[in-house]
Amino acid sequence: MLHNVYLIHQYTGICLIHRKYGSIEFNQDLVSGFLTALKDFSVEFSKGSGELKVIDMAIFYLMLVFKEGVLITAAADKNDDAKVCHKALSTVIDEFVKEYGDKLKNWSGDVRIFKPFESKIDEILEKGKISEFPLRIPILKIYKKDFLKSRSRLMKKGLVINEEELRQNVDTRPEWTKKKLPWQVITQGFLDEKEYEIAHYADGFHTIADIAEETGVPEAKVQKIMDSLDNLGLLKFIEIK
Repeated sequence: MLHNVYLIHQYTGICLIHRKYGSIEFNQDLVSGFLTALKDFSVEFSKGSGELKVIDMAIFYLMLVFKEGVLITAAADKNDDAKVCHKALSTVIDEFVKEYGDKLKNWSGDVRIFKPFESKIDEILEKGKISEFPLRIPILKIYKKDFLKSRSRLMKKGLVINEEELRQNVDTRPEWTKKKLPWQVITQGFLDEKEYEIAHYADGFHTIADIAEETGVPEAKVQKIMDSLDNLGLLKFIEIK
């Protein structure tokens, strides 16, 4: 999801429009100077060409597009599609300049004149959901029945499993994750002992990237292990939105 979106004026650094869709919060006292610094960054590196620049903020990304004298920046979840986000943010600028380009030339500083464009941004960005795509989480079949039971219990309580909850559960693996695959997958040469160990992180709570980070194994290697398990019929992928 795109949590916060800011449309910034090139010459003044003033925020023309701010749309908030998600849960990521910014300190509003700091945001003006911070975004002005991002504007300067964008001018220096993209030369106003409309290229996408991405800044890693640990728990989210800042996506920046600068062109036509306007900077747009969005705080995006790490599973958002950068290409889709780039296209959508560029479209926002194009539509904004089409509608307000002449007014910006002699703009008095009154941001209220841009308020009608808020609904257009909401439409283009689908209220922050334009670049969302489901997380694909690997889960061993030996875990799936227990996993679905645990999810069912949550749903009965009116809760849902989402990405935020997923991150909270990574360090609190339930008892049923102690189950093990048959040792024959090693003796028959399908996995080595290290791969066997890594396979058990496919518990419905770890993404491929999470498993790679936790085990210190390259993500491509983890993906290969999961694909092998999938081909053996020992694993499925579930989608978390």
